[in-house]
Amino acid sequence: MKLIQRYLFTEFLPVCVVALLFFVLMLELGDLFANLWKYLTNEVSARDIIRAMVLYVPKCVSYAMPLAVLFGSAYTMGNFYARNELTSVFASGYPLYSLVFPLVVFGFILSIAMFFFEDRVVIHSSAERKTLVKALLKEEDSLSNSNIVVRSDDGQFVYSADYYQDKDMKLFSLYVVVRDNEGSILSVVQAPSATWAEPNWVLDDPKVYSYGTDGEVTLSQSLRGINLTEDPSSFRKNATSVDELGSRDAKTFIERIRRSGQPFAEEQANYYKRFSFPFTIFIVLFFSISLGGRFKKNVILMSLLISLSIAVGYYVTQMVSMLFAKWEYVSPLAGAWFPVILFSALSALLLKFART
Repeated sequence: MKLIQRYLFTEFLPVCVVALLFFVLMLELGDLFANLWKYLTNEVSARDIIRAMVLYVPKCVSYAMPLAVLFGSAYTMGNFYARNELTSVFASGYPLYSLVFPLVVFGFILSIAMFFFEDRVVIHSSAERKTLVKALLKEEDSLSNSNIVVRSDDGQFVYSADYYQDKDMKLFSLYVVVRDNEGSILSVVQAPSATWAEPNWVLDDPKVYSYGTDGEVTLSQSLRGINLTEDPSSFRKNATSVDELGSRDAKTFIERIRRSGQPFAEEQANYYKRFSFPFTIFIVLFFSISLGGRFKKNVILMSLLISLSIAVGYYVTQMVSMLFAKWEYVSPLAGAWFPVILFSALSALLLKFART
């Protein structure tokens, strides 16, 4: 690393660290004030509140790191221009890409490190915090579910129910489609309700519509040869989220949802976002390099304004693309990576017209 590169990096690093601490503090205070009335209502002790805040720190770091890098690099480049150091560097014939090369390498390494930090630290601390906050606030998740469609592992049975009551392990307005190995419909079972009595479901007043080879439909109440043994856990609302699982466990979890026939686009998009989000750091560096030399006055204010504007634009774009993926307007892969590709193209375009 050359002297001028080392000088730029040593100017950038302290600003980035201070900005990271500032943004983490803002996120912590925002979460604290949002939940303070709940803590006071449930008479939660200060020790437990501090513990919940400590467990929230890794997630705050994950959110704040792109903003801190963006602000730090934009402020450093703006400061160089305000002190005429950037002009001197360019006048000497030293190219911009050589000057900022250490920052780019740092951003790439930090992006990779943030993925492992998210996968090994953030996920576990967030899950622990969620459990702690629920216990402190005496909140319980209902596992009852509505509008359920579940397919058995072998694909022979497809269950459809209006409502699953977890407390009594009971299904309401149940329809079961029975299929053969080739997927052809053999019969349809209908019942107002069904109750779990291990190892199978007991149907109330069942009606079985059987399809003959000649297309004739017969009605009976006999369940002979139809053994409904799907575990009640398949009908419960998913209390677990991909955001609370490691990469390997998340992949297994999504595969299990897919096999059961339940919608999995949102979970798969969140899984892909885990890989795309760390590269936000790499992208914002290009934005700051492109825009950092465009202002000479009010460097701190302009750096903060640019950082927040780009961050808001990126997160809004990501939110919209993830919603499109959830509603299956676009694929989960496109929903997770579209903001990264779009803002990479914009940063490259801005870099083309950057001061050199």
